[in-house]
Amino acid sequence: MKGFIRNIIEISPVDGPGNRTVIFLQGCNFNCMYCHNPETIEIVNSASDDVKEMDTKEVLEIVLKNRSFIRGVTISGGECTVQFPFLIELLKEFSQAGISAYVDTNGHFNSEQRELLIKFCDKIMLDVKESSEEKHKFLTGVSNVKVLENLEALLKVDKIYEVRTVIVPMILDNENTVKSVSEIISKYDSGIRYKLIKFRNHGVRKELKNISSPSDEYMVKLKGIAENEGLKNIIIV
Repeated sequence: MKGFIRNIIEISPVDGPGNRTVIFLQGCNFNCMYCHNPETIEIVNSASDDVKEMDTKEVLEIVLKNRSFIRGVTISGGECTVQFPFLIELLKEFSQAGISAYVDTNGHFNSEQRELLIKFCDKIMLDVKESSEEKHKFLTGVSNVKVLENLEALLKVDKIYEVRTVIVPMILDNENTVKSVSEIISKYDSGIRYKLIKFRNHGVRKELKNISSPSDEYMVKLKGIAENEGLKNIIIV
């Protein structure tokens, strides 16, 4: 099976545990106002100068040549679940080769797709952008109902490696989101990593150009909210 690849970083130390090969699939089902990689959003059906069409064996070959130097792979995007059949075939290839495979996702997929991810990937890294459905739609153009459902369902079966929230002052309800997400995580495993990411306005769209990064003091306050809900592994980035 063939899919559309935006980029492959053969060795990355920041996309999951240890050094990993990161595969960025083209296309996204969100249109986030703060997206720093808008070129990855377009869903394509042909290759171009920036997007390669590759089959699963070709991707596996790239991973295998670095096998001695990595702990596994992370499949990201864009949003990798947009190319869901190709994603699953990739995960099967890695599983058969004995290679650990993580999925980095915005969580917007249905329950049938979730069951396949549970079956074929090792862990999931999940973005929760906003707990309010109204503000989530404002930020991304899409509801967050599936995201929150999948967060809880994946926590129940111990498939979550990391949860992440980007903190955007003024336009998002950051404190309520951190509290709500922390409550959900703490019901299942208080040791799961919750990463709070500072919004940066370089490279974003004009609507957010005048929004400043949150202060260090505010990030510490949000960390305290997560700790009050019982979380033990909170990282500020």
